[in-house]
Amino acid sequence: MNIKVEDLPFSATKWDVKRAFAEILHSDQFSNLRPREPRPINIDVQLEEVYNCLNNNGCGIVTIPDTLVARQLLTWARRKGQGVRIATDRGSKRLYLTEAEKNPPRKLIERLVKTPYLDPEAEAEREQTIGRINQLRIILDAVQFGVYFRRDTDSSTKNRSFSLEHEIWGEDTFAGELTYDYDHKLLRIEMGDWVKDDMADHIVIDLQNIKKSAYGVDVEGKYYVCIELWVPPRFERQPRLRAYSGDKYKDSRHFRERLPHLGGLHEHITQYAYQLRLVLTDPLARRELRKLCEEAGMRPPSKVPIEVKSCAFFSPDKMKRVREWIRSFDWPVRFQLEAFLLNGLMNTGDLRSIRPHVEALANERPRLAGDFLRRFSEKLRSKGNGESVLACYLNAMDAEEKVAEKLLDESELDARGRGALKCAHAIVTPTRILLDGPYETQSNRVVRRYYDYRDNFLRVEFREENKMEFRWPQEVNGRSLIEQRFGGILRNGIEIGGRLFRFLGWSNSGLREHTTWFMADFQHADEGLVTAEKIRDDLGDFSGCIRNPSKYAARIAQAFSGTDPSVRIKREQWEMVDDLGVDPYQHTDGQGTISVLLRDRIWDVLLEAWPDKKKLILKPSAYQIRFLGFKGVVVVDERLEGECMRLRPSMNKFQAKDESEAEIEIAKAFMYPGPARLCRPLIAVLEDRGVESSALLELQNLAKNDVVTATDTMEGTVALLKKYDLGNVFGLRWIMQHLAEADMGMQRSERKKHTLDNKFIRRTLEFAQMHCLAEFKNKGRVPIGDAHQLVGVVDEGPAWVAAGVKDTFCLKTGEIFACVQEPDKDEPVWITGAVSISRSPHIHPGDVQRVRAIGKPPDGVPCFFRELRNVVVMPAVGERSLASCLAGGDVDGDEFLVIKDPSLLPTEHCEPAEYKGVKKEPLDRDSTVEDIINFFMEYMRSDLMGLLADQHLIIGDQSKWGTYDSDCMKLAELCSRAVDYPKNGVPVDIEEMPRKLINAKPDWKKTEDNDPRPADFYESTRALGLMYRDIEIRPIDVPPSSFPNGTPLSPVKERPLSDAISAALRPSIEHHLARFANDDGAVADVEALFRLYARELSYICLTHAPADTSDVRLSEEEVVMGVILAKCSQPRWKRNRMHRMREHIGQVVRDVKYRRRGLGVALKKDKEEGEPEREELLRALGKAWAAWDFGMRNRNTFGGNSFALIGLGVVCDMVEKLDKLESGSSS
Repeated sequence: MNIKVEDLPFSATKWDVKRAFAEILHSDQFSNLRPREPRPINIDVQLEEVYNCLNNNGCGIVTIPDTLVARQLLTWARRKGQGVRIATDRGSKRLYLTEAEKNPPRKLIERLVKTPYLDPEAEAEREQTIGRINQLRIILDAVQFGVYFRRDTDSSTKNRSFSLEHEIWGEDTFAGELTYDYDHKLLRIEMGDWVKDDMADHIVIDLQNIKKSAYGVDVEGKYYVCIELWVPPRFERQPRLRAYSGDKYKDSRHFRERLPHLGGLHEHITQYAYQLRLVLTDPLARRELRKLCEEAGMRPPSKVPIEVKSCAFFSPDKMKRVREWIRSFDWPVRFQLEAFLLNGLMNTGDLRSIRPHVEALANERPRLAGDFLRRFSEKLRSKGNGESVLACYLNAMDAEEKVAEKLLDESELDARGRGALKCAHAIVTPTRILLDGPYETQSNRVVRRYYDYRDNFLRVEFREENKMEFRWPQEVNGRSLIEQRFGGILRNGIEIGGRLFRFLGWSNSGLREHTTWFMADFQHADEGLVTAEKIRDDLGDFSGCIRNPSKYAARIAQAFSGTDPSVRIKREQWEMVDDLGVDPYQHTDGQGTISVLLRDRIWDVLLEAWPDKKKLILKPSAYQIRFLGFKGVVVVDERLEGECMRLRPSMNKFQAKDESEAEIEIAKAFMYPGPARLCRPLIAVLEDRGVESSALLELQNLAKNDVVTATDTMEGTVALLKKYDLGNVFGLRWIMQHLAEADMGMQRSERKKHTLDNKFIRRTLEFAQMHCLAEFKNKGRVPIGDAHQLVGVVDEGPAWVAAGVKDTFCLKTGEIFACVQEPDKDEPVWITGAVSISRSPHIHPGDVQRVRAIGKPPDGVPCFFRELRNVVVMPAVGERSLASCLAGGDVDGDEFLVIKDPSLLPTEHCEPAEYKGVKKEPLDRDSTVEDIINFFMEYMRSDLMGLLADQHLIIGDQSKWGTYDSDCMKLAELCSRAVDYPKNGVPVDIEEMPRKLINAKPDWKKTEDNDPRPADFYESTRALGLMYRDIEIRPIDVPPSSFPNGTPLSPVKERPLSDAISAALRPSIEHHLARFANDDGAVADVEALFRLYARELSYICLTHAPADTSDVRLSEEEVVMGVILAKCSQPRWKRNRMHRMREHIGQVVRDVKYRRRGLGVALKKDKEEGEPEREELLRALGKAWAAWDFGMRNRNTFGGNSFALIGLGVVCDMVEKLDKLESGSSS
């Protein structure tokens, strides 16, 4: 209902009116009219405009969505002494209210009913701030691009100089205007002449991209501002005059074009020189700049004199000479020298200063050169402004000498049985190509085949300037940037050090991450010239899909999936069988079977690469595999004899050229029951399906209390590390278990013989707690006690029946079977009774279904799944597969969440979603690599899955109807289409995406904003908001030694091995080594290995840091725990970063343990070599004990604590093995 307001003070704003009405409508008198509505009533205010300096003409309209409330307000306002009043300079003024003649628009009423009321104070402050900002005008005389540099002869206290590499200035006019975009928190420099130019180029600077700024006066008396950036700014172009349709939404879309550079000479230097120097036209403009900084919340520039020179570091002539010099080296050195230039770590002058030293290193120590230069890049990124590149190089080389002499002759281990490899990486951004590595990454079928030629393969990622995934603002059109910049690289390749890398392919996960494989042609000893085209052609016969570019690319992607090698089998060891069920909902979609003997043989091979898992009792019941042209899951079938597999047509994606013998590649071995956790989409769906928000909040409180109190006891600490899968690379959980067995506790109150006094371990546990709480607060990743995450498989019982097996026990519709067992324990648990089963992404309310878990199968009858562990078995009967009802899942490796907790079971039924697949018309010819590249570019532009899921969550929070809102249902359908996009090639049109109901976001989105403002958020009243606000996270004080700092060894001044851990282990050490103290010489012998480890740890802390836009690197504690605590607006990107970091540090720790002259017992290359002898174990124990001693003596040095932890892990392992050896011999 509309209420007409008259007698308004002319000074009143819409916010004043909204505040006055809300104060009355939200009082108990009116709130009691809506007893079932938890939210305060929302209202809309529109004042009649005037075209002078007044805010209104005395009249306006207030829209109230509830007619009963509106009429009650009118009745109340007419009473004597009552009424809505607006404050004025002379007190307050009563408003005259009547019912308006026109009814409000239906859409406005719907929006007010759905959306929460927002405090007008924040909105009013926002409008006033924008008004003040718009009055500021900062005109620029010139915009200059360059780099900061230091001469070798400069003193360490002298300011760096600025080399002007490119300048933009206006002839007879100004160069541009500097403005501030309040909504997007960025500075914008608009270039060009308003009179002459039809198009305007923009330089866009995010506030968080500004490292520091300074101002001064040049020799001509002009004021300048130097802005030092972490990464290059963005470049955009838009028409100065645009036609408007009147539709604000359409008019705000895609009117800007993203550019890789500003044209002309700027194209040649944008890769290298992106620091900005702005020359102001008016000296008074610096005052305007200071005001702008205050309004934006920026730190104003400091007054610093900066000398300006035109050094032309990156002129074509200099770059040509440098590149010719770079090509004179072997590939490892070439790659690193190119990286110095491309990554902005050096200019050509810096390279000239270190040239003789690099040449000497490459000639005298060729095996050391490439790896040293790789690590030297970390020193360059962390060096102080007062240190020259040459000085930094010489210092790094001096430190290297201490390691090189002792360890240069040692080769590193084969990367996890060639299940991984050290690979060079390139990151392509809109303006740059950045080089990284080589470092550890999981291998695939192709690179394993050419492992000896692995230097010819390159991982190429397409990223935003800050290395994160692309998020296109609605006003920016990225098509031209993708087609010209990225398309040019995909088609023409990347030249690095004279070696041309061309596009090869991608994996399915790589497509989602915009990551591809490139390769350089090479001569193979047996195959001759190997090219990208030859490799793709050799993969198989793709005639069944070659006219559909997206499907063709998806089939090729199968060969690039990250896998571990296992065993090779011959054609007679596998056969084809029919699928169960009918299209489009086949029950066995993606599932085959495997014999027990072949499962065991594969497991034995995997254990050789994963020696830490040899302690496990249980073997996997299922593997996710890649084999020839097949992909999917094979589950153990105990009826199969010998070493064999049965595969199905639904698993066969293409025909391999040679099936006579092939390797079974393992994408995943399902050993453990996965961690069962909530997530934000699931929380939203459960709340709308009848689960009480109080139950969800109680679950989080229990988890929070468990985390906070975990470190009170040793048992709680072990449980924390196990539950959240933390510290595995360093074996921290097993170390703590061993210490508990040695009668050590966490607190004196435990009355143990020893109490943990290691500050580093305690600090890493604090990091673990902080990580867990951040997962709860920022992602809703709350553990569910009575639930499990399990890979889905299907009951093969109907196949047994068809084969003549009588009385086979089979699952019925609505039933599941699940038996979980920890692989290091012999205690199976059968799940029984009512449960819910669901699958990510939990977008549609019907993605969660209630079923019955049958528990332990009956004895005495044949049953396919009786011995299966850590899988969820679904029925193979009915018209539609259960997996397909859960977010369109199948059984080719999908994992499902099974919840038993009765407080979390839905009380309201919802039918599963059923979306019709969309098919794209095939080409009238075979697809080419050009078609594949075009699809990749289209995917980069149209990949909306993250945006759709995010919008779904926000609208579900804003709307009164939650995830049942019609817009959410539409988004659920679009998400389903987006999931299928990589296979069917049909993108989701962003124009179909429903818009947010209001601009403000729920407060639980603050986690993605480093500088949240009140007007941008509202307090969510749903479960997500309650859970978000219920957790507070306090930062941890970390000592400087936790970060790479280049300090020399600084031994602590205390008696060696005087700590509690050493005392707890003393009986075992004295028993096996017949001594406790270490010889100082033995401890000193470990130093070279420590330095090898510490320098690689330093590289990891830099390479896998959250972003280049921060001074903060990963700490030693974060690497040990395998977590990244920094905020990030892209959770998937952060999760991938954490995975890479864990892979990288895992290989480093493994190398320290198992390399020749390492801490542990050398790995056996062959199972027949048997277990290590007692002498080997004692030798490893002695060296590991010395490493623990060395690390503790040097724990104030970066890397010392975690190196000690590696040694401690080996000590515990060797003691356990020696104890078992003794107990075995005595028995």
